[in-house]
Amino acid sequence: MNKLLNISIRFYSSKIMLILRDTLKMMFPIMLLGSFAEVIKGAFLTPTGFMATLFKITKWLPYNRDLAWIMGSIFHCTIDMIALYGAFGAAYYTAKVYGRKSAAAGAVGLLSFLIISFQLSDSGMPNFSPRLMSEGMLISLVVGYVCGRIMVKLVDVKKDELFQLIKPVAVVIVLSAIINMIFGLVGRLEIPTYVASFVTQHTQINALLYVLGMGLLTNLLSWMAFGGPFTNSPSFSDNASLANMNAALKAGSAWNVPFKFTDTTLYHSFANFGGTGVVLAFIIAILLFSKKVNNRRVSKWSIFPAIFNNNYAMMLGIPILFNPIYLIPFLLAPLVNMILAAVLLALRWIPAATYPVPAGTPGPLIAFIGTNGNWLTLILGVILIALDVLIYMPFVKLADQIVEEAGVTDEEI
Repeated sequence: MNKLLNISIRFYSSKIMLILRDTLKMMFPIMLLGSFAEVIKGAFLTPTGFMATLFKITKWLPYNRDLAWIMGSIFHCTIDMIALYGAFGAAYYTAKVYGRKSAAAGAVGLLSFLIISFQLSDSGMPNFSPRLMSEGMLISLVVGYVCGRIMVKLVDVKKDELFQLIKPVAVVIVLSAIINMIFGLVGRLEIPTYVASFVTQHTQINALLYVLGMGLLTNLLSWMAFGGPFTNSPSFSDNASLANMNAALKAGSAWNVPFKFTDTTLYHSFANFGGTGVVLAFIIAILLFSKKVNNRRVSKWSIFPAIFNNNYAMMLGIPILFNPIYLIPFLLAPLVNMILAAVLLALRWIPAATYPVPAGTPGPLIAFIGTNGNWLTLILGVILIALDVLIYMPFVKLADQIVEEAGVTDEEI
């Protein structure tokens, strides 16, 4: 633990961490408001949403479609384009740290990422990669940092900056265009489809190991601000889920489904409370054990979206992203949950979640509703959250200690 403490203190005090921390802090209010909009639209204003189904909101709330359109617009311009803000922020704060004009660097970082994500649609109209815009924050941060360093290297503050910008902007444009061509050749790998086919074509023990591995990979990539193989919410539309649902409907029970170990029955049902990394338990741990006012404030603001499995605000506000302190519990808590749930499924103490759940269903209720109201799955969910809080507890205390050792005031986090 002392070794982790020393490494974390050095990392936390580095220029890279300063740039990253300032960038994420700038993006936090954008992501927070986008999270609220996404939850309100998906869970409250969509007819198939959890709260809308429970309280029939769309039947009695006036102008609910207009409100849903507004929330959707906010969501698409914030979370769905979050990488764009990351490119600007990383370039801006990189130049600022190295004593250069930061506004120009931010604009160059923005330009670079737009070129990289540019796609020509079939209609000939300009388009941008939705995957890069919404899930490519890691790429955008690297792009922004490189653009910032190019500006630092090629711009002399003692000379007229206007004409000096031509050279670094030209370099950035050429490099960005080359990267765009490379991304176009690589294309998009359909990992979710492959995951579903693996589960249905292999033995249950191999399927279990595969789901555990893919769940671990999803959380790791999420910590690195990159989309993973598992989606944010269960779809119940892959082959394994459809086979389970058909078997449950025929038998009138979810106890004897053919595929017990899938992303739906394990990852989404027991390892995604509050979003990837079981962030709902992390919020509880901070509110119980952290003495840092800023962390507690961020957690309180993030409770509402986290209840409906949206963890974006916590990922940037604490931050969890790229933070070595929280990597271990962020990976360990969901893995422990999946293993314990798999054991109980194998022992037939609980049935598998096979029935579709409304959009935005709170994490602890997914297994309960997905099993048609099996109370043991709900009790298990509560126990797992309590266990996850204990897993996060020492790291929350360690983070407080690191911040103090690094000499960062509570207001600067």
